[in-house]
Amino acid sequence: MNLARKVVSSTSLILIVRLFQRGIGIISLLILARLLTPEDFGVVAIATMLVFLFDTLSEGGTQQYIIQKKTLDDSDIVTAWTISILSKLALFVALLALTPVLANFLNAPEAESAIRVMALVLPISAFASPQLFMHRRELEYGIISKILLIERVVSFLVTVVLAFILENYWAMIIGVLAAYTSKTLLSHWYAPYPLKFSLSRIKEQMSFSLWMLMRSILGYVRAEFDVIFISKMYGADQLGGFSLMRNLSFLPSREIIAPVSNVFLASFSEIKRRGDPIGEHIVIVLTILLCAIFPIIGYLHVFNQELVSLFLGQQWLPFAHLLPLLAVFTITFAVSTFVQQGLIANGDIKLLSVYEMVTLSLLIGLIAFFFSGSMEEFIITRLVFSFMVLSILLVFCSIRFGLPVVSLLFMCTLLATACFSAVLSAQMLTGQGIVYLVLGSALYFGVYFVACLFFLFLFKKHKVLKEVTSLASRFISSRRSR
Repeated sequence: MNLARKVVSSTSLILIVRLFQRGIGIISLLILARLLTPEDFGVVAIATMLVFLFDTLSEGGTQQYIIQKKTLDDSDIVTAWTISILSKLALFVALLALTPVLANFLNAPEAESAIRVMALVLPISAFASPQLFMHRRELEYGIISKILLIERVVSFLVTVVLAFILENYWAMIIGVLAAYTSKTLLSHWYAPYPLKFSLSRIKEQMSFSLWMLMRSILGYVRAEFDVIFISKMYGADQLGGFSLMRNLSFLPSREIIAPVSNVFLASFSEIKRRGDPIGEHIVIVLTILLCAIFPIIGYLHVFNQELVSLFLGQQWLPFAHLLPLLAVFTITFAVSTFVQQGLIANGDIKLLSVYEMVTLSLLIGLIAFFFSGSMEEFIITRLVFSFMVLSILLVFCSIRFGLPVVSLLFMCTLLATACFSAVLSAQMLTGQGIVYLVLGSALYFGVYFVACLFFLFLFKKHKVLKEVTSLASRFISSRRSR
């Protein structure tokens, strides 16, 4: 199977799995929103942020090292797995010791117990089969998808059943542990690998991983800075409302963009090994993803009050206006994720780490020392900052590996225009309730679809749109042939 077919096959498979996972996740979230309070969601948000910060510390870029390395042998895999285990165990102990200090710093002493229990994610995930590294490297996502499906079902059942029984945040904590336990056990069932330990390649891996680790930590802290700041400034109750709205608005980035980017990291690395340019490849991928992201943002702008009232309940209405604002972050997340993968494939990890360090320092300085407004004003400030630093990153990528920034901006302009047309059309309707939501949704997405088709026909000779159309045709043909 050639690279293009592998990428299309792997991407479509992971998208299908993620859509299934997210379908279950949405049902779970709607049930939990009815049973639990904003404070419960705030406690879980704090515990999740801290535990996965330490998980990021433990990763050390081992997976990226395996994916990007030109030639690979058993020693590389075993060394990466051993480093991961030792790191996770050490950081598990460190997190337990630091829990009281971290909880007090975040103004959330009530989250101490939740943090300690959720920290078990680290030792549990440490022992997942190293064979999964190879499946990701070779774009073989069949087994990985099967594991993810079963893991999500287990997590859903455990979380929902316990939510009805306990009616507090422990349902979500135990659900996360159940998910990671099942994932680790299933990895050894479906992707067995001889269990052995070695550090024979530690020097070679650490030279790559240290910069990768720094970039990951800085990126994670920047992404979770909102949780840290809101917890400290506004308390767990406000953080809970923010957290739920962010979870809903970030669905595309968390469940589609991040996993798909792992598929394309392998393809970018392969393209780089062949000596082909990767800039146009990135713009094509982003165009496809942004086709789905832009209409979601516009839809949440028009219907946020109706959606929250109908699906979450009245207790969440004070936070509904945050949905469209938070959804805009999906654009910056998508673009920065893929252009950074391009930089990694290009070997610019050190420069990328410096970029993360500088932008995080600027963010902390701007917010911590000069901001004192409301939570909504904080989100708007973050948005402006995100687009500013993204602009710098795009210019840098244009210089380093020829990213066609003009083509990317042109695609974004077309999609934004189509989205704006759909928003104006939907706002012409007035009403309330489920009938208004159904009719408004049909009108909104209908107008967006027609506008996209119009632009596709109008600019059909544009290189990026021609390639997108070609990929879509290949995808449809591959589905029919099966």
